[in-house]
Amino acid sequence: MGRRHSIAARKASWDAAKSRIYSIIGKKIQIAAKAGPDPKLNPNLEMMLEKARQNGLPKDVIERAILKGSGQLEGEKMEEVTYEGYGPNGSAFLIKTITSNTNRTSSSVRTILTKTGGAMAEIGSVAWQFQEKGLIVIDGLAIKYQDKGRDMERVEPFDAEKIEMDMMELPISDVSIEDGVAEVYTEKNDFINVRKSVLELWYHIAESDLHYFADNTIKLEGEDLDKFNRILDALQEDDDVDHVYHNVEE
Repeated sequence: MGRRHSIAARKASWDAAKSRIYSIIGKKIQIAAKAGPDPKLNPNLEMMLEKARQNGLPKDVIERAILKGSGQLEGEKMEEVTYEGYGPNGSAFLIKTITSNTNRTSSSVRTILTKTGGAMAEIGSVAWQFQEKGLIVIDGLAIKYQDKGRDMERVEPFDAEKIEMDMMELPISDVSIEDGVAEVYTEKNDFINVRKSVLELWYHIAESDLHYFADNTIKLEGEDLDKFNRILDALQEDDDVDHVYHNVEE
């Protein structure tokens, strides 16, 4: 009986996590679709649709988000809002949210920070410590083939030396290759074009997005680390929170 309860609990947790991922990606598709519903003419939408496919979003969820974002279907208007906060001993948070109600989200973020030992920060007091950069994660070569008339794709390992040379031909800021995975970093303005070039070189992209990276990190220990983790966990559980960035060494 205990084991059945454990399996049921894990499934419930997985279902909740999957539902949250669906919700966040759906909101991001809706925001991207504001610039137009055709992914061929809207690189941000194309990227989000690829992420939706990778995470198995149902087709009807994707289509509804595009229609809402492009104004073809009535729905709540989504916007991205970033909040700033402090944690223990010099730790800092950038909290990226996607919301249809900024008053609700602002209140929720403030409450989470206060209850877990953190504090809301004034706009700009934390953001200056971070830089927004593109991150493209490559996990292999995308091999196209046909099976019974259907277009298929498989991912095969890449050659580390070749991919490093290929990436150095592009306007990137850094590349790191380890255990068959390459992390390619770009300046914000170069991200879309570099991503397009990576695909044209037939590399398979496991993940790609713009992220904030701290210029300098700090190390926390003991009670400070415990408090920091409580704040981080609570923020990440909020339905409106897309991503939490921080300056703590991992």
